[in-house]
Amino acid sequence: MKKNIAILGGGNGAHTMAGDLALRGYGVRMWEDPAFIGRLSVLRDTLTIRCTGEVSGNGKIEMLTDDMAKAIDGADYIAVVTPSTAHVAVAEKLKGLVSKEQVILIYPGGFGALEFRKVLGDECPVIVETNNLPYDTRLNGPASVFCSGKSPVSIAVFPADADKAFLDDVMDISPYDRIYEDVLESDLSLVNPSVHSGPCLINFGAIEQQDLRGKFCMYEHFTFGAAKIDWAIDAERKAVGAALGYKLTPLEDFCEPKDGVLKWQDIYQKMHGAPELTPITGPDSIWNRYLTEDCPNGLVPWSELGKLCGVPTPTMDGVISIYSVAHSRDWRSEGIKLDRMGLDGMTVAEIRSFLKTGKK
Repeated sequence: MKKNIAILGGGNGAHTMAGDLALRGYGVRMWEDPAFIGRLSVLRDTLTIRCTGEVSGNGKIEMLTDDMAKAIDGADYIAVVTPSTAHVAVAEKLKGLVSKEQVILIYPGGFGALEFRKVLGDECPVIVETNNLPYDTRLNGPASVFCSGKSPVSIAVFPADADKAFLDDVMDISPYDRIYEDVLESDLSLVNPSVHSGPCLINFGAIEQQDLRGKFCMYEHFTFGAAKIDWAIDAERKAVGAALGYKLTPLEDFCEPKDGVLKWQDIYQKMHGAPELTPITGPDSIWNRYLTEDCPNGLVPWSELGKLCGVPTPTMDGVISIYSVAHSRDWRSEGIKLDRMGLDGMTVAEIRSFLKTGKK
């Protein structure tokens, strides 16, 4: 029998996952923040999500609510499908409501497991997080999505030595390729901050002047320079991972270079040759989450982990600084630092033990 799942979020990914799982027989209820639920009036009235593309059909959900207690009551799984910038706020709304018998799924993780554990404390249930959203998708109207492809994901569990009997359910909800050693390896394997940074930085003018130049499609504007920036960020990320004891291969997994050795040309070729990516439009402005999420919640924590390990990250730091100037925001101070991860004051050995056991 299919399980009950509460999907927290109301954007592209949340709609698509809700429609997909409803079509596959899950009991689906959706929660959206009271500040934003008014935008979902069509879904509130019909409880039906029209899906086209790789997910096809009309998915009927059981509930749309802004009441967290109602949304998660009786849910076997709680899927958090929001930008990582909302993770702390969602965790605070779950505090005192979620039970340790439930499992929290975070799509994608983006240091979410560590942030949820910091907020929920010892009452935190087991958490599964992914390194990517499992759908390439966009809302194309009220309660309507077009899914251009399904993305392979890898997962991690916190704590890493938790009983993993539930993983068969997780595989059915969103199939995964591998299980990372722990959630920090997953967080360092996020695809978006390394893929989005180069083309967004190179194309600030085109992103800002869409009224004059026409709609911006990031993958069409993926230049040689953009690929080289992404390659440099990935090299720094790998060095940080190695200092923490991981062998990271996220862009190799994503781009699949023929000889197994990632070059900037492989990144460029993947971005121009993947039919599931090239139809995607955006960012629609420099305030899009491709910049305002990927920088503070991706590049900043990677850079902060680099500082912990004594690994320089000059390309990441340069992007953080330029974005901070362009947005008139101090992304370094606003981003995810060690204290938000609950890792401040810890050594690498202590961090690795905490990730495994969930105990400090």
